[in-house]
Amino acid sequence: MSDDPLDSALADRARRLQRSLASPVRNTRMAVVIGRLLGLAVVLCFLTGLYSHLLQEPPDWITFPTRPTELYRWTQGIHVTAGTAIFPLLLAKLWSVYPRLFAWPPVTSWPNALERLSIGALVSATLLEVVIGLINTYQWYPWPFSFRAVHYGLAWVIVGSLLVHVAVKLPEIREHWRRTAEEPEDLSGEEIETPAEHAEEKS
Repeated sequence: MSDDPLDSALADRARRLQRSLASPVRNTRMAVVIGRLLGLAVVLCFLTGLYSHLLQEPPDWITFPTRPTELYRWTQGIHVTAGTAIFPLLLAKLWSVYPRLFAWPPVTSWPNALERLSIGALVSATLLEVVIGLINTYQWYPWPFSFRAVHYGLAWVIVGSLLVHVAVKLPEIREHWRRTAEEPEDLSGEEIETPAEHAEEKS
């Protein structure tokens, strides 16, 4: 417990807020399950988008196949489908972990700071990427920048921040990859009370 009254008050308020948001389905296992689907969608979207970009600006050292003739149509169908799926998956992932945003202190170590920075970059870049990608499907460009250049650059930001995030969270991912059930917990690995359990203790 900190000797600073303000710090202690903020820590207490953060614990109460996290307790009020506690739910049996907000746990590390749920975050890993949704993360697997989100990661798959991001990888599919990135690879098919990279293929499209290289077709439009082919390097001299690459020769692309011309058969089957519908290959590009299939890859871009996968690209749009996976990109559209990213949006609800990202929102579900945020829902499953957002109580952790109220942890106090907000940063506890360098790995924790790196994790939070990578999440900030990942979420913001992904939301922007998906939004401008969906608008692009209507061939409407209400912005002053080049869609292709920004879309391509954001893709690398997303992949880079995703790799950092996975590297930092790898121990938790490995632990919960094949689990089927677990006790209610917060996403820092500590068991917390649900609102009903807290009310029972007070009575």
